[in-house]
Amino acid sequence: MRPVDLSAPKLRSLRRLAVVLGALTLPIVSLGCGGSPTAPQRDDVFYLHGSGVIDKNQSYEVYFPKLNADENERLPRRVGVGVLDGDVRFARPIDWYVRDADYAPGQRFISYQSPRQFLFSIYERIDHPEDTWPDVMKRYERDCEDQGAQILAGRMPVATANAQARSYIVKTRVPAKPAYHSYAHEVLIRSGNRLLLVQVVHGENIESVADEMATALRSMLVY
Repeated sequence: MRPVDLSAPKLRSLRRLAVVLGALTLPIVSLGCGGSPTAPQRDDVFYLHGSGVIDKNQSYEVYFPKLNADENERLPRRVGVGVLDGDVRFARPIDWYVRDADYAPGQRFISYQSPRQFLFSIYERIDHPEDTWPDVMKRYERDCEDQGAQILAGRMPVATANAQARSYIVKTRVPAKPAYHSYAHEVLIRSGNRLLLVQVVHGENIESVADEMATALRSMLVY
């Protein structure tokens, strides 16, 4: 796909995250092993959901302490969690909260709200894991076209902790008065068992949160 020129000032910050995501192609380090993560103790649940509890009778996350990471000068403290019934595990900032989720077969997803003003969502796609990359990407690009989204750049090879991925920058018109556009980095991820779409919806300026977004992706284990 021929990418659109991203040199315009309003898209410079979007290129920043594309560069950071490119660093995910560094050698992959396995951070976990098979099996279900251990569920948190009752006292731990408060920071796994915080104010974002959707259903008090169901937890959409389980605790996975192997991926915990301390705060540093660039990133907040991160907590390791298993989502989508433990099929996906990653380290997320401790102050993200679950905004929405659905674990119904064939449409599983979980969406987080960051207090740094972006959404981080994980969707399970119905593509067969043995489909080729060209087939998967063409299908995704058709979906974008059908939804009226504009792909500004795409098919950028990246990786998570244990899976291959392809990254896109997408612009979508939001119907409102006045109308405005949202921007997202969307990453197709595939393992031997499943395909995912990670969607990070953000504003035009992402300089202050690019590392946070990329680190969550870099930590992701897909089974």
